[in-house]
Amino acid sequence: MADVGGDIGAAVVYTPAALLGRELEIRPVGRPWDGTHTEVRERHVGRSTVCAGFFGALASGDYEVRLRGEPSRSTRLTVVGADVTETTYSW
Repeated sequence: MADVGGDIGAAVVYTPAALLGRELEIRPVGRPWDGTHTEVRERHVGRSTVCAGFFGALASGDYEVRLRGEPSRSTRLTVVGADVTETTYSW
């Protein structure tokens, strides 16, 4: 469930199916990784299925997302208050 409004937004991070069950972690750019994470799950959108992690309440700002335990690869995204940001994490 998303809890967006004001300065709080959400993020959907699409991934390949090979990452099902793995964890994505997120941090504001320039801050330490603090363990904020979510599991990659199969999600049903209409008649389609996608694999994604979902972060339901994030303060507006720039973030990095990575596969937990894979420090060399990350994806950047910008969260906007009262909106849902979508991006893809390639592995």
